[in-house]
Amino acid sequence: MSDFTPTWEHTLVLRERDFDGLGHLTAAAYLEVLEEARTVWLRSTVVDGPPMYVVAEQNIRYRREIRQGDSPLRILIAPSLDSPQRYTVNETIVSSAGNVHAVSRAVLVAWDPVHRRPRDLNELELALVAPPL
Repeated sequence: MSDFTPTWEHTLVLRERDFDGLGHLTAAAYLEVLEEARTVWLRSTVVDGPPMYVVAEQNIRYRREIRQGDSPLRILIAPSLDSPQRYTVNETIVSSAGNVHAVSRAVLVAWDPVHRRPRDLNELELALVAPPL
């Protein structure tokens, strides 16, 4: 999951509410961190308005705890096209000290909110997730 070349990076400062009583990032906050990075990535490249996708699968491998002193985090993203409607986003969460704390693989499906079903990726989305060689 971590053997990829990132094509995009997002920096995120953690909030106090992201931490539990043990002083480390909660499991739910990992999902929020990854979702925020993906949303910023999609909005900054091809989308005016909210990105239209659903998460079909999310797999996170926790490598080491994240504490407040590890902020800000860098989230590295590398997408790959799976089908005309689906793509995989490989993500790595890196601390300010450069340590890898978690790796993630999310499978996203382009979504048609009107018809409530998958749709084909448009040209801009295809260029984002499968740039020409």
